[in-house]
Amino acid sequence: MLPLFWTERAVAHLEAIVDYYSITSPVYAESIVARIDHRLQLLRRHPELGKMAIEIGDPMIREVVVSPYRVFYRPSADAIEILAIVHERRHLPAAME
Repeated sequence: MLPLFWTERAVAHLEAIVDYYSITSPVYAESIVARIDHRLQLLRRHPELGKMAIEIGDPMIREVVVSPYRVFYRPSADAIEILAIVHERRHLPAAME
């Protein structure tokens, strides 16, 4: 299994998601984090699971959907770099900044 490395941006995105949902439903916030974690654990075994994120303009960047979020990552031979977690309705690439 490949290790996961999180960018500061991706960590900030996940923290913002948790903060937002924790206000009204800590249980839902926990559920979203668990769903994202489950998908990332699958990526550790199958790094090509996601599709290419064509609108990003970098063929190495892929994405998986954990509705309502898109998780962007860059697989390599020895790790998976988590780049961003973006709501499906946000405009890209501005959301990647």
